[in-house]
Amino acid sequence: MNIKAQDLMDLMDEWAPAALAESWDHPGLQVGNPEEPVKKVMISLDLTEQNVERACREGVSMIISHHPFLFKSLHRIDLSTYKGRVIEKLICHHILSFAAHTNLDTAREGVNDALADALELTERKGLVTEKREPLLKVAAYAEFVKAREFKALLEKKYKGRAGHFYLLGDADDSSRMGKMEFNAASSALQEVMEDVRRICGDVHCDLYELKNGASFEYMGRLGKLPHPMKGKEALLYIKEKLGIPDLRYAGNVDIIVHKVAVLGGAGSEFASLAKAKGADLYLTGDLKYHEAQDAAAMGLLIADGGHFYTERVIVPKLAERIRKEAEKRHWDLEVLEDTGAEDIFSHL
Repeated sequence: MNIKAQDLMDLMDEWAPAALAESWDHPGLQVGNPEEPVKKVMISLDLTEQNVERACREGVSMIISHHPFLFKSLHRIDLSTYKGRVIEKLICHHILSFAAHTNLDTAREGVNDALADALELTERKGLVTEKREPLLKVAAYAEFVKAREFKALLEKKYKGRAGHFYLLGDADDSSRMGKMEFNAASSALQEVMEDVRRICGDVHCDLYELKNGASFEYMGRLGKLPHPMKGKEALLYIKEKLGIPDLRYAGNVDIIVHKVAVLGGAGSEFASLAKAKGADLYLTGDLKYHEAQDAAAMGLLIADGGHFYTERVIVPKLAERIRKEAEKRHWDLEVLEDTGAEDIFSHL
């Protein structure tokens, strides 16, 4: 089955909704035509001139990067500049650029789950609360035959967003009305109700918020190492698992590390929260001198894995996830990974 860029954009919006992005962020379409046919897509951490040139050579029609290429506003497009040259190549070769940034940091199976997977953390919990979404119970009367039709749609279309459907009454009597009830996340409610009315007619619905049913989305993860380790052993474990050439850290390496908190990219401002939630070691990136001092003073072992190494883990994870989904949907799609990416920082 042939697809367009919009199909992949819709898929990414399912997995990492824009509503999860920070207010200052600019994920989504960066450059290109959503109607562009796509047979090859590349997954990358950044959109660079190097991976765009590879995309041109290999017939790639879409690049999904973690970091937005147009993060800062452009007031003019000068084709003699770095960004101008990249935009020119994207447009001339019909390549669409799309980014999933802080929304993919928070999303389930996103950056921080990939980081926790790499470290084989177990018994995971969220670290920083980003979003609370109320869960609603919907009750309505509808003809049994229509209610069953709606149930089939609910199960197919709204996985993870609505469910727990049940029907009260004599379902064998298709001419009669029965009471159907189901749960729906608040973000899905409007769309769900449109489907209810399209299938069941203009029915009256009662809504109830389930006080203990709200779902939470978190940035960062907290979990247990495969086994307790001394601080230095835990640091070496992280260094090896993530392929970090030079791991900076601060704090007491003689402690026993049971729980590790992780937040890929830049998250040093959450060190005290990591400590309060029971972390013995906190792994993040872009750590500053005084933030490291403060963390060490509170008894937290803190490690700066670097922005690049704590986020590049998402590239193979996302690529494999898209491959499986493409196979499931019978899409004619090849998924490439930007394997040539390197940390912007070098070390002497």
